[in-house]
Amino acid sequence: MKALMLGWEFPPLHSGGLGVATKNLAMSLAKRGVPVCFALPNFVFTQIKKQGGDVHEFELAGCDSEATFEMIRIKSALNSPYATEESYHEEIKLQAGKDAAGALYGSNLFQEIERYAHEMDKLASERNFHLVHGHDWITFPAAIKVKERQGVPFVAHVHATEMDRTGGNPNQNIYDRERAGLEQADKVIAVSRYTKELLNKHYGISHDKIEVLHNGAEQIASLHKNDYKRFSETKKVLFLGRLTLQKGPDWFVKIAKRVLEKERNVQFLIAGTGGMMPEILKEIAHAGISNHVIPLGFLDEAAREEAFKSTDVYVMPSVSEPFGLSAIEAAQRGIPVIMSKQSGAREVLGNSLTADFWNVDKMAHYILAALNYSALHKTLSEKGSHEIKNLTWDNQAEKLHKMYAEMNSAFQY
Repeated sequence: MKALMLGWEFPPLHSGGLGVATKNLAMSLAKRGVPVCFALPNFVFTQIKKQGGDVHEFELAGCDSEATFEMIRIKSALNSPYATEESYHEEIKLQAGKDAAGALYGSNLFQEIERYAHEMDKLASERNFHLVHGHDWITFPAAIKVKERQGVPFVAHVHATEMDRTGGNPNQNIYDRERAGLEQADKVIAVSRYTKELLNKHYGISHDKIEVLHNGAEQIASLHKNDYKRFSETKKVLFLGRLTLQKGPDWFVKIAKRVLEKERNVQFLIAGTGGMMPEILKEIAHAGISNHVIPLGFLDEAAREEAFKSTDVYVMPSVSEPFGLSAIEAAQRGIPVIMSKQSGAREVLGNSLTADFWNVDKMAHYILAALNYSALHKTLSEKGSHEIKNLTWDNQAEKLHKMYAEMNSAFQY
């Protein structure tokens, strides 16, 4: 059974959890002997070369056989699964509306998505697949083209929705396309029960059509676990994520202000970039806490590890978080996790402290408790890391493989 997987990121070249999830699922399937063709846009290959990498090495990384994993280059001006109409317009201006070969891109985001779908249709006319697996709404029209041309099942994998990204005020064009893709999919995979309920409530997708497949955690060869006792008097609290409405960085600043009213020997680290950065900087300055809140910007893999090493408590105050891989990564490293009740990761990380994202007082109380009571810190650290020990990508890929097999046997070609 050959699967065609459509994605937009390939770590270490990624800006969010979507890239981590798609890569690890594809690689783990390939290790199980499932042939996977992973279609990715131009910019991934360009970035690999810019960093001195070899595409062939990326293709074979972690795979037992050259025959089980293949990366396919697809022409597209889109360079992120988090693209918006505004960001796409800016990208087109930079590229003068053309790719390196002089081919015209779509004049707006939606035309480009349709153009990308036609590129995939062309691929499907030349290659045979048994199943197409699209990750998020940008890939759905392309997956539908493949489904229609080859008569194969289409799996729509939802890592985030337009409702999550916009705090419940969706761009109607995006919402409509997202819903149409979900309706035409033969199976919908949600990364959490939280997301499954959202898909049912806001998109009208039947519970029976949706399977929950939690994200996994990457196994780290030389995992460095934090030792609470080794830290200096100044404690560190980390936020790691895109600076967007969905992730709640503004709530993190409000929480920091409340903690600092009680305890001054705390530093709050904000790791990530995004459109809310100017607003966040203004809010930090207005609150008078610039000496205690440090924006770190985008962190590569090595810098992320350094940030985790110096962290006492991890906070994820997301307004709507389908899963939240960064919380799992923190727990792996023995860092106590405090997250919003609006986060899917709490379904697999019961040994964490949770509060509504807007409950600044409760979030601040939890941070102070985790920093000041070593017994609580130790309990959250040890039980949290133990709890997710078996949450591996290989185990999740095994579940996905079973879904593939069931769909393939049930589908009428």
